[in-house]
Parts: sequence; C-alpha cells; structure tokens
Amino acid sequence: MRNQLAVVKNVVALRSAFEALASRDAGVPGMGLVFGNTGFGKTTAIAWLVNQTNGIYVRAHATWTPSAMLGAVMQEIGAAPLHSRNFAMVDHITAKLALDNRPLFVDEADYLFSNLKMLETLRDIHDTSGAPVLMIGMEGIEKRLVHRKQLARRMSQWIEFLPADLRDARTLTDTVCEVEIGDDMLEHLHTEAKGNVGLMTVGLARIEALAKANGWKKLDLDHWGARQLFLSRAPKLRGAA
Repeated sequence: MRNQLAVVKNVVALRSAFEALASRDAGVPGMGLVFGNTGFGKTTAIAWLVNQTNGIYVRAHATWTPSAMLGAVMQEIGAAPLHSRNFAMVDHITAKLALDNRPLFVDEADYLFSNLKMLETLRDIHDTSGAPVLMIGMEGIEKRLVHRKQLARRMSQWIEFLPADLRDARTLTDTVCEVEIGDDMLEHLHTEAKGNVGLMTVGLARIEALAKANGWKKLDLDHWGARQLFLSRAPKLRGAA
C-alpha cells in the first residue's frame, strides 16, 4: 500500500474551504467547522492540511479545561504553559498567530462543549488574532453549535465529510493500492464498506495482500470469492432503513 493522500471529493471540499478562509475579505469571519462520521477520512485530510499550511494542531480531551486547552496550544507554538494565567496565555497565542499567520486546528472539538468557556476562549483567539480557526468534530456537532449563536455566526465555512461514492473509491484505490483492482471487486468493496473510507482502506490492504501472495497483478471479484473484507459490517448510513 502506498502512503499517499487520495484526493477524493471531501479533500477537495476541505482544501477549497480553507483557501476561502485564508483569503477572505476584511470583515468576513475566519472560523470553519469540519464534521462527519468516523471513517469518512477527516483525520487523514486534516493531517494533510495541517502539514500543507504549517498549521497548529491540538486534539481536545475529555479532561480538558480552558487552562489545559490554552496550555496545549502554547506547547504547539513552542512556549511553556503559564499555569493559572489564562489571560496571559490568550494574549501570547493571539499575538503569535497574528505574527506568523498560522491557522489553528482543534480536533475532537465535541469535548469543548463540556466547558463552554473553552468555546468562548476559542472565539476570543479568533477575534483577536484574525487567524483561521478550524474545529473538527463528529456528525451532530453542527447542531450543537447552532445554539451558540456568537460562535455559529463566525463559521463562514463548514465542511461535512460524506460517504465516498464509487468514483471516490476508484480514486482511493488507484492512489494507495499497488495492484490493479477490477471494477466488479471495487463495486463489491464500496458496497460492503458503505462508502466508509477507513473500511475501504482496510479492505484494500487485505485485497492487495492476497494478490501479492498469489502473484496476481490484477484482482477481480472471481479471485476474491466469498472471503470476508472486514471483521465487522460497516455502520448504517444516516437515514438508511
């Protein structure tokens, strides 16, 4: 398997949304929200974007407090946390973001709702620094944000990661797989995974391993037979019966 990013539709949407945030006109808010179910490729795409933009990345935790959040950001910008001095940390972070023009990414942002001061602090960092701030969370976080009107109105870009379609599945396969996958095998993989990129990647690894073990340069559904692709079935998509 090749360690390369497959530029599927979700990645294109994320890249376009960030470009809009980075080049926005004066007065346009610079916060973004990335959300979607597990397995739709958020983690890989965000890691790629952080690397491309020299971004500052932190991952929220269930035990976070405003001080813990600020301390994590301080460490990522190369500064020591100032314990019990949240105001001073906000000042330092906003000044650094404004000076370096680096975006801030906060993953697992669902945890921020356990202490709403964290959300307000993130909004303050955005307002003062002017730097793009992206929150990344699970499906449903967008509904929770709607009730935080001051924060919601600063979200000028929001990107929902959706299940991969068959064209995305082909893009993924041709990008990462080192053997050729027939169309019938690809359709079977896509159907079984229900468009879940994470599961398709697991399946492709198994398919490639079988092909290499048998010296096959191309694998069709006849080669695969009745073998199981995943340990468990893909979760039902939203709205599915």
